[in-house]
Amino acid sequence: MSGAAEPDPDLALVAALAGGDESALTGLMDRYGEPIFHFIHRHVRNDEDARDLAQEVFVRLFFNAAKFKPEAKFSTWLWQIALNLCRDHVKSRPTRQAARTDSLSAREDDDEHPAREVAVENRTPSDAAQAREKLAALDEGMAALPHDLRTALVLTALEQRSHQECAALLKTTPKAVETRVYRARKFLLEWMSKAGFAVLLAGLFR
Repeated sequence: MSGAAEPDPDLALVAALAGGDESALTGLMDRYGEPIFHFIHRHVRNDEDARDLAQEVFVRLFFNAAKFKPEAKFSTWLWQIALNLCRDHVKSRPTRQAARTDSLSAREDDDEHPAREVAVENRTPSDAAQAREKLAALDEGMAALPHDLRTALVLTALEQRSHQECAALLKTTPKAVETRVYRARKFLLEWMSKAGFAVLLAGLFR
């Protein structure tokens, strides 16, 4: 079996964009627009902010395509742009409570919400209210996570990326990623335990 790395399928489009072919941007947006939006949404938990930041990712790509160096995969480079924008957004935002409230309303039935399996267990009025409380508690716990821990958890548990992929994206080691994920899970278990939902969280983020 050959040990050669697989060719990056995005290089032709990136090279075309760097050469002035604006239609190549459309191709890259078709390929990565939705995954980038969902990735950002998991960080900022607000539809409008996620759309704005996702658009900014591709604006930066348009103006910086020529700076891409193919030592790493293009997708890794693109996700680093998204990560940096998320980090700056979180630092600059004076309060995130409104975003958490908007997110809870908008994503109550979202298939990609990490607590959906908890929220839809029962559908009686009282159980539905309790499910919303669980979802709100988990959403607040995710918001309270330090950025580096939340990013590692999102990438591994929700994006389903390997520790090796995450390490390349976060410019760290697989062991550091593993440690961050462990700390994030521990934090959320303690958070949910204080909220009275520890057992129900046990099956999440494995």
